[in-house]
Amino acid sequence: MVPVQAPGSTASPTAAVPQPLDGLPLTMGLAGREVLLVGAGPVSARRAELFLEAGARVRVVAPTLAPEMEDVVASHRGGEARDGAARDGAARDGETRGGDAGGGVVVVVRSFTPADLDTPWLVHVATGDAEVDAEVAALCEARRLWCVTAGDAALGSARVPARTAVATPAGVVRIAVDSGDPRRSVRVGRHVARSLATAPAGLRARRRTAAGWVAVVGGSGDGDLLTVRARRLVHAADVLVVDGPVDVGLRAELDDDVEVIDTSSGLPAARVVDLIACRREAGHGVVRIVAAAGLADVARDLEDVGVEFQLVPGVV
Repeated sequence: MVPVQAPGSTASPTAAVPQPLDGLPLTMGLAGREVLLVGAGPVSARRAELFLEAGARVRVVAPTLAPEMEDVVASHRGGEARDGAARDGAARDGETRGGDAGGGVVVVVRSFTPADLDTPWLVHVATGDAEVDAEVAALCEARRLWCVTAGDAALGSARVPARTAVATPAGVVRIAVDSGDPRRSVRVGRHVARSLATAPAGLRARRRTAAGWVAVVGGSGDGDLLTVRARRLVHAADVLVVDGPVDVGLRAELDDDVEVIDTSSGLPAARVVDLIACRREAGHGVVRIVAAAGLADVARDLEDVGVEFQLVPGVV
């Protein structure tokens, strides 16, 4: 239905119209759990790698394997001998259903049967045959199993979004994009990752960790003179230690509760090092911004008291 603007309304014709959710974004814990892949083509091979990365036990059922799937099986051969990398020409059910430790790949070389749905937590189907895909999806629906249908997303009950990630000292920030158009989602995800690399607002962790981290960055309080990597660290930090005031533009980008310590008032070097060590031990992320000429001295001072840090030289 196309929304119709009421007479006399001043709303912009391009204003966003709220749409009902056609799916709820969730993160699934697949570690140690079985994921069934019906079909062994290139798409299934890519998804198998994804599920394995999540720690799942992957079981593949297909009459033949594409070279891409053969590569996936070969690359995981030997990791978990009990439940990984087994080729099963006669559907040895005892072996394919056994072993709960770790992830791995089991391949059953035959056509799908309903009994294959007895053990998985999640099903992915991409056989290239629309009738088979629809049959698997319908059986999953009847059994209340989440099912991803790569050939026709509307048939399934789950979708795999486009994914990207941005690394921070406090851990990786994973980003999932689902627009209903896979290629569009991939492009949007890449754009978001590039945007966060150059304007990394919002990357600061909110849950305090047992041990913090320290980065020594070459530069000044002028955000325009920091490298891209340095800016990511600054935006992930709880504490900034600088030799002078931070410029208004950079300060406005930071959260209000970020602590800024200005050492230009004559704070002794030993006291600065002590402050950094204390903040790190309290679980804070600390960025020490220092002019290039002073990087070696600051690094030596931290090493002398056993404070681990990463060094990010500035642009020379």
